Amino acid sequence: MGAHRDSAHHGQRGRSQGAAAGRDRRGTELGQGALSLARALVAAAVLIGCIASPAAAQPVPSKVPPTGVRICLGLTKEGWPTPQACTDAGPLALVPKQDGRQGAGPLAYEAVPGQPRTACVRDRVSGLVWEGKRDNGRPADAVAYVAQVNASRLCGYADWRLPTVAELHGLVDLGKERVPEVRPDRPLAEQSVIDARWFPNTVPALYLTSDMRDPTSPWCVNFANGFVYDCDPDMSREPPLFVRLVRGPEAPKAGRWRELPDERGVPGGAVEDRHTGLVWRRCEEPQTWNGKRCTWSAKRYDYVQALQRASEQAGWRLPTIKEVNSLARRETDRFEMPPSDFPAQGKEASRAGQWSSTVCNSSPETSTARASISAWVLSREGAIYCEARIMHLGVRLVRE
Repeated sequence: MGAHRDSAHHGQRGRSQGAAAGRDRRGTELGQGALSLARALVAAAVLIGCIASPAAAQPVPSKVPPTGVRICLGLTKEGWPTPQACTDAGPLALVPKQDGRQGAGPLAYEAVPGQPRTACVRDRVSGLVWEGKRDNGRPADAVAYVAQVNASRLCGYADWRLPTVAELHGLVDLGKERVPEVRPDRPLAEQSVIDARWFPNTVPALYLTSDMRDPTSPWCVNFANGFVYDCDPDMSREPPLFVRLVRGPEAPKAGRWRELPDERGVPGGAVEDRHTGLVWRRCEEPQTWNGKRCTWSAKRYDYVQALQRASEQAGWRLPTIKEVNSLARRETDRFEMPPSDFPAQGKEASRAGQWSSTVCNSSPETSTARASISAWVLSREGAIYCEARIMHLGVRLVRE
């Protein structure tokens, strides 16, 4: 499993690669109605939220939720990468500073006072409040649905909106087993990569976000496997598209970044994200900040090299997939990692996908095959998927 991406993603990746050639055709097929819908998804959600919510004096922090992953990468005596439980005192030498070894614990939720879980649920880490869902139905029109929920004042609030990719992906439980096929004899939420106890009415399918990849394609989160990719905004088409609304602090449009001294005392060598509370190295590895620019050139690492590089940097670590995704910005026909308003780095490196410390697929050694392991990555186009450990990608380190 670790030597290649999920089989389910091959078709998704093919769709993305063929999207440029097919979008004109699809735009013609859907007509101006679908195009208007896609453009309205963000505008309507933002407009409703702005009308309903008073302006805050300062941005309210929203921490990044844990991933729930419980498998880490270890090395055999021969140096072969092999999966092992993050808490297992087994025969492998576990590489330090991995996602599952950070002690973040499982995803954590709580009830909203006086409300059932099928109405709304609060994320104890991010502070976001999520629509709970009374059934597994899906709306015919996402924009109309946002207006309807706000008019009903669900849980006493009228500032519900479509979530961003980072927000919706924050619900994904990557420690949960992904099922290859949906079984009709099991509850759908149990087959979705989400905490079924708190979100019992969830379908292992695509859920819509407010972020647009291009004028006709929004980004979606797949709760069957945790992948993120662009999808068809037509709510009447197959495969079905679902919606789960959110309310709470959004990433600020300005004043998000604050320059800090790095571990060497160089001013501006580190950058604090005031929205998440995370602190990032200003430069991609192995570059360093000299007070004016990033020196040398960014390097591309395979997965083991990325983890080992992070373990050698005192106080820093490789981010989880949810953390690295929090640094991304998705706008129509534009993806940035990091965003353009992130403090200038000097000479820009060529864009590359980014490793996370979150293990994705793994399989132990057998009598006929060696152990394999892969990790979650953020692609240079903005998608999230499993990548083989032998690929060479970028590394940006983080700390609390």
